[in-house]
Order: sequence, then C-alpha cells, then structure tokens
Amino acid sequence: MIIMTLGRKCSSASLITLCFLIWSREASGFQVAQYNHCRPYPLNDSFPAPIQSRPIQQRKVLALSATSKDDKEETVEKESSTSSFAGLPSYKRIFFFVASTVVIWVSEPLLSLVDSAAVGRYASLSSSSQSVIQLAALGPATMLCDSTMYLTTFISMATTNKLARAFARNDVDDQVSTLSHVMGLSLSVGILITLLINFAGENILAAIIGPASTASVETTKQVLSAALDYSRIRSIVSPLAVMGLTSQAVLLCSQDTKTPGLAVLVASLVNIIGDYILVAKMNWGIRGAAWATSMASILANGILVRKVWQKMQRWKDKQSQKVQDIPFLSLPNRAAFISLIQLAGPIFFVLIGKIMGYSSMTITAGSFGIAPLACHNVLMRVFFFFATCGDALSHSAQTFLPGLLYRKKLHEEAISTSLTTTARNKDIESTNDDSTNPRTFLKRLLFFSVGAGVFNSLAGRYIANSAGGTFTTDSSLVALMSRASPFMGLANFIHPITMTLEGSIIAGRDAGYLVATYVFSLVLLLSQLRYRCSEFVAVYHALLLFQIVRIIQFGLRVWKRTSVSQKKLIEGTEACAA
Repeated sequence: MIIMTLGRKCSSASLITLCFLIWSREASGFQVAQYNHCRPYPLNDSFPAPIQSRPIQQRKVLALSATSKDDKEETVEKESSTSSFAGLPSYKRIFFFVASTVVIWVSEPLLSLVDSAAVGRYASLSSSSQSVIQLAALGPATMLCDSTMYLTTFISMATTNKLARAFARNDVDDQVSTLSHVMGLSLSVGILITLLINFAGENILAAIIGPASTASVETTKQVLSAALDYSRIRSIVSPLAVMGLTSQAVLLCSQDTKTPGLAVLVASLVNIIGDYILVAKMNWGIRGAAWATSMASILANGILVRKVWQKMQRWKDKQSQKVQDIPFLSLPNRAAFISLIQLAGPIFFVLIGKIMGYSSMTITAGSFGIAPLACHNVLMRVFFFFATCGDALSHSAQTFLPGLLYRKKLHEEAISTSLTTTARNKDIESTNDDSTNPRTFLKRLLFFSVGAGVFNSLAGRYIANSAGGTFTTDSSLVALMSRASPFMGLANFIHPITMTLEGSIIAGRDAGYLVATYVFSLVLLLSQLRYRCSEFVAVYHALLLFQIVRIIQFGLRVWKRTSVSQKKLIEGTEACAA
C-alpha cells in the first residue's frame, strides 16, 4: 500500500513494476484462454447448435462425450497453456486469472487514490485550511468523474458479448462492424460526458456537496469551485477515456492481456510523477492533480485505442471490399443500437443503482461539514481501491460459469431422456461429476473471495486507522478516519464475496432477480442514510448494511440455482450458446 504515499515514490513504482512483471510471466498462458473465455465451449468441440438439431438420443451421446473431454481438461491444462476455459478451472488458473484482472482494473481507483494522497499532503504546504478544503473537494469531484466513467461500462459489456458471438462464428464482417459501432458510440458518449460536466457540473457537484451545515457559506463555495476545476480538467479527456474502456474489453476478449497491463503501468507511473511535479513541487494543488491524472489517462488510453486500431486492420486484411470500407469510427444503425442496449440494459440499471447508493453516502457525509466530507473522500478512495478485487472475482465468475452451466444443461437433458434405469444412473453420476459442477467452481472462487476479503479488511483498516497521516496532516481528520475504520474494514471483507455471488447471477442471466435485489437494497440504504444517520460514522454503518443485505440475497439465490438437483439450474443460459 506504499503506492498511496508520494513521499515514497520509488517504493510505489517498484511495487507497480513488480506486479506487472508477475502478471507478464503468467500472461502468455492466458492469451488464447482469454479468447476462449468468450465462448461457452472448447475450440475443438462442436458447437451445441448442431446438437440441438439432432435426435434426442444423439444429443445425449454428444453431451456425455463432451463430459469425457471435460474430465480430462485439467490434465490437458497442465500440458498446454492454451487450453480452453471450458470445464472446471484449477485453483492456480483461477488465482492468476483474478490477479491479472486486478492489475488491469486497478488503474482508475489508483489514480484517484494517488491524487488524494498528493493533495492531502502537499496542498498543506501553503495553508492547512486550504489542504482540508481541497481534500474535501476531491470527494465529490472524483465521485462525479469516476461515476460517469463507471456508468459507461455497459458499452464494454455489450462489446464483449457481441464480439464473443462473432468470434464463435468466425464472422469477420460482424467483428469489424461491431468494433466500428462500439468505438463510434464510445466517442459520442465521451463527448456527452465532457459537455455534461462543463455545462451542468456545477449544479451536480452542488447537489453532491450539499449544504454542509457546519461550514460557512464561503468555505462551501471554495469546495465547490475546487471540485469544479478538477472535474472540468478531467472531463477534457473523457472521449478518449471511454474509448479506452471499450478498447480494453476488445483486447481482453481477443486474447490480448499484455496491452491493458502495460496501459495500467504507464498510467500509474505517469500519474505519480505528474502529482509529484505539479502538486508537490509546483504547488498547483487540486488542479495539478487533475492535470497529472489527465495526462496519465491520455497516454494509457492512447495505447489501448492504437492497439485496437491495429487489430481492426489485421481483421480487415484479405477480406471483401465491403469489410475493408468499414471505418474505425461509425455509429450503429437503429437495429444494431437496439441490440447493443438489450445486452446491457439490466446491468445498466444495476450500475445506476450502485452510483446512486454511493453518491447518497457522499451527500450525507457532506451534510456533517467539510472535515467529515474530506474524511469520507479518503475512506471511499481506499474502499474502491480494494473493491477491484471484488470486481475481478465477479468477472471470473462471468468468465467460467457459462460453460459449466451449459454443460450442466446437456447433462440434465441426458438424464431426462434416458430410457433405462442403468443409463439414468450413469447419467446422474456424470452430472454430479465435479468437472462440470458449477457449485464446485463457486466453492473454489469463494475460497479466493474469502482470502481477498480478509486481506482487504486488514489492509484497509490499517490504512484508515494507522496511516491516516499518509493523506493529511490534520489530526482531526486522522482521528475521524480511525473511528470509521472498523465498519469500512468489515465492508471490505464482505465485498469480494458479494461480488463473486453477483457475478454468478449475471453469468446465469438471472437479470430479473438482480434488478429486484438492487431495488430492495437501494431503498434500504437510502432509508438508513436518511433516517438513521445522526453522525458521520453512521454513514459507514449504512455501507456495511448494504453489503450484508446483498450477500444474503445473492448467496441464497446462487446456492439454490447451482444445486445439483435443481432442474432450473441453467435458466437463462441458453443465450450463452446463441
């Protein structure tokens, strides 16, 4: 966690470089696997569509034949680094897949965390009160910037889904047209974000900051002005940033994990150096932090977009003139746009729900004054930094589970059509085989989730409880962070487990239950914030409650739907084979 201390820049750079080298060592073993994870079946298997068109007995034989291949998959995996993700992954494969994904996804919260450390420590060189004001301004400013970017991830989710089907069909025309459409859409959305923040950002930030009843009107205006400056500077690069998120999804789906990892390394190093020069040396304060982050974003996302452009040119090579004429940037027609939106609609709602919940926490924290708002900014930056582990675990569930769930469906069909008791018993034994059992995979993934939760809880609480001086020299802020640290630590423990279960629900296409769950959880969170928060620490009581409610709801649903005896185990997974 030394990354967060700019006074120890060498240690930060060394840690980032070490993470990248560890990831690079394993990345080669995942390149083809990254591509294969977009497909619910091995590359050398027949796709289930032809199976569905055959007589039911032939379908049963083919299903059992597929199971035999799965039984041998872990053995093959030891012999080749290019084995498919279909079948039950080993503990080692799950670990390195999650680790590499964390390294890739840690960039955005890391940039905001470094900004908080730089502003909190070095803005105080001119004035201690100015340091508190700027640190308080970072809370709503980073929340606005990060939330708008987070909300655009529905484009990258739809991109992964559509490209996966195009890869499965080996349809280069669809690959190129999909890429052109999503890149054009990303550019358009990024421009809208820039316009939104520049023209409506002041009103949005004012609503986030709230009245700050214990602060003077003049102090509140200073916080709003500083937050607006930071947000407007960061919004300049929003078009490229949204295109970078989409490009990252394209690269991960097409087996390239090295380029996103390189982009994260570049962004982290450039931001650390930029904050040191602009904030610590030139004393630009919050504006310097915004420019440093923007420069890091330009370089990192430029790497991603350039790589995707090169990939598109290779896809178009030796194709028809129609394919070669497709530009790199274009807007989808009405039918293609509707198709994109339908893929990510429920997820889009969930993202909005999360943003509303965490934004409400910031608004409530701001109502207690400037110092609590500054404290909340630091604590949430720490929380979201460790939350990348949960996001990576959720992505792992979405990567591995669809293939296992589809195998389970074939086994269930084979059992239901067995004509003899002997055949039926053999099929049941095959169905209960761990090599295709989704619950066995979930147990393995939850093992890592618990481990990540313990580490996140201890590290996050230590930072908030004992290393508050890393972010600020104000003793009152350090004391306030220490009071809230136990509840943030517990929330950090639960979050990876919650996200693993949420990813499992998404993998099973249980969208209705997911949306209903978030409606209930969000109403409960908002009620807790409105009626039960009489002091700042109660905000983190609400955060903990939010995590507890979700883990209970998700856990019961996932346990039921992965039951070996449940006939409805694979509802909604037919779309994985579409």
